[in-house]
Amino acid sequence: MAIISTVNAASAAINKVAGTCNDLSTIGTFVGKLGQAQVDIQAYQNKHRNNLSEEELIQITLAKKQYQDRMNEIRELFIYSGNANLWDEIQTEMANARKRRIAEMRAKEAARKKAISITIWAGFILIVSVAVFIAMLYAISTYAEPLITDIYLSAVLLLLEGLPLW
Repeated sequence: MAIISTVNAASAAINKVAGTCNDLSTIGTFVGKLGQAQVDIQAYQNKHRNNLSEEELIQITLAKKQYQDRMNEIRELFIYSGNANLWDEIQTEMANARKRRIAEMRAKEAARKKAISITIWAGFILIVSVAVFIAMLYAISTYAEPLITDIYLSAVLLLLEGLPLW
């Protein structure tokens, strides 16, 4: 599961950064990845709600727990460094980013459904058009009389024999 590997990678990077330095700006990208992973986990769980195996449910639960633990560690780093207000701002921005990502995912899903609907209607119209065309050809070949027979053709050619045809 790619989402869980994202959580693991971000967690490992945060542990490495937290152990080597106290620079809060280096943690920002990892916080963003964790926030994105949270949205992806929730979207995956919502999309496959009834089709998840026991193993997948356990993995999702463990990923959520790992996410919570990492976010608590990061929050503590901000609070202990005297930047609690910065943590609040980050939480606000993460909430806004989650809303944007969810809206983007919903828009993609709506566009996909619309494309499928258009494709189905176009196929239906194409099939109906071909059927009407074949029915018209059948009707013409079955019920129409030939317009010019051999007698009529020889009479027309006889009349046009002396006329210049330029």
